[in-house]
Amino acid sequence: MTGQLPPRETDHHTQLPDAAVVTTRALLAARENITDTIEAGAMMCLHGPAGVGKTLAANVCLRELERARGEEVCRIAFRARPTARAVRHELFAALGLPGEPPRHPSEFDRLLLDSLAAQPRTLVVDEAQWLNRETFRVLPVRLGSPVLADRDRLRRW
Repeated sequence: MTGQLPPRETDHHTQLPDAAVVTTRALLAARENITDTIEAGAMMCLHGPAGVGKTLAANVCLRELERARGEEVCRIAFRARPTARAVRHELFAALGLPGEPPRHPSEFDRLLLDSLAAQPRTLVVDEAQWLNRETFRVLPVRLGSPVLADRDRLRRW
């Protein structure tokens, strides 16, 4: 699944009458860490058990940054173990790159590098626990674009 941040109306439980997102210490910490991560052009990971609000916190904070600073946010998510090729194709679509995706990994990486150099963006990887070492390394953090990974568990890479 590729695209921009989902609209606020689709946030978990906010469709209920009179529902609203409450600013908690955890949300404030997420906002501060996400802001610092983007400013540093670095990578961070929101982690915790399923259902605690990692995706909601990231979406709320990133929508605020989009409005306040014009930060462009691209989002990809995986529901199964993707291949490196599938990750590259998701990135191609999320970044809105023109034409057909390159066939060779080195060409793909060069295209990503050039695209992010011309227009830096923040990349959100939801359900990043599906990435293995090979597919995780495809992410453009090494290309200088901030990456926010929402993971249920951490592994050493």
